[in-house]
Amino acid sequence: MTTRTFTGRNFAEAISKVKKELGEDAVILKSEKKTSANSFGLGGRAIFEVTAADSRELKADLENGTEFANELSVQLKDETPGRVPPSQNYEMALLRSEVTALRDQLSDIVKHFRYSNLPSMPESLSRSLTQMTEAGIEKELATDLTAEALVQLGPDALMSAEEISTFVIAKMSRIAPPAVNRVAPRNGKPFKVALVGAPGAGKTSTLQKLATDPEGYGKLKIGLISLDTHRMAAIEQLRTFARVSGLPLEIAYTPKDIPAAMNKMAGVQIILIDTPGCSPGEDQRMQDLSALLEALEPDETHLLLNATTRVQEQAAVARRFQQIGITHLSLTRLDESQQPGALVTISQMAKKPIAWLTTGQKFVSQIERYRPDWLRSKVFESSYSSRAFTPLKSTASHA
Repeated sequence: MTTRTFTGRNFAEAISKVKKELGEDAVILKSEKKTSANSFGLGGRAIFEVTAADSRELKADLENGTEFANELSVQLKDETPGRVPPSQNYEMALLRSEVTALRDQLSDIVKHFRYSNLPSMPESLSRSLTQMTEAGIEKELATDLTAEALVQLGPDALMSAEEISTFVIAKMSRIAPPAVNRVAPRNGKPFKVALVGAPGAGKTSTLQKLATDPEGYGKLKIGLISLDTHRMAAIEQLRTFARVSGLPLEIAYTPKDIPAAMNKMAGVQIILIDTPGCSPGEDQRMQDLSALLEALEPDETHLLLNATTRVQEQAAVARRFQQIGITHLSLTRLDESQQPGALVTISQMAKKPIAWLTTGQKFVSQIERYRPDWLRSKVFESSYSSRAFTPLKSTASHA
């Protein structure tokens, strides 16, 4: 991209020269007020200097490379604070405002070009971009990952769908990392895992899967504590499950009930804690839940998200539950979701690792630890909509 500099006795005159030479669509990159030196090297009159570029050249540059806006980001930097003296009149203030508006408009144009007009790519790379967006990976993230692959992979790798997917999944694993599965009782005390989330997130059914499935915590001595005292049906459901499974269950209505409930859990290795559903707007219920969890001091607090819910709503729930100290994310009902890649967006936003993935209503064979290979299989290996949920072999190593 070629930039040109125009000067005038005022801003309007400089702009007039820009439009005459580069056309009405010329892009203003920078403007400055300077003082020209006279023939004796002394300070002269004030001049206005405008740096501009042809909009067609700008667009061509943005479309022809992977570093879409590097050059622009340099040229769009504001003048050093204090270099230009404060405006002395209304005209100067108005012109500076116009320049600022033009810069903002250009930023929007750059972003549009960046995410809408990728350069020509090898077929395998183009297909991987389509697969990512169809699987629910945000378009901007998918585009950035594609651009990184284009820059960092060699020509042979760019022709290989397997090498492209390996590269992309490795990058995604840093954004949405799998949680480390550590279950280590402290000083003989049981390891405590609390499950929290909005109503309908699948907390109780996930607790049942974790308690019975060998891929979960089914090989350990389990104890159950329910804080979900707002729904009698939930308590009865859990009581029935505990009786059939032969697991101890305690109900805690207030923080004061916690010590007694814990005393009855002697000998268990892990305590799974069921909690009432809290919608983002239920401030009082959220405060009550926070007080109960504070008394319990769980080692892990997993936010469960319903994978069939829109990503924006999942993000709102995650933001709200940050205040109670969530440590992990887990996704439920993945067999009903057509966009498994959404978990990357949520993990990136919440800055929490992903622990468990669940599907269906059965207690066994429908829960697994999240691994990057799972995401790879859902995004790249075939059409997600035609694939059933298949549990992976457990990688857990329980203490």
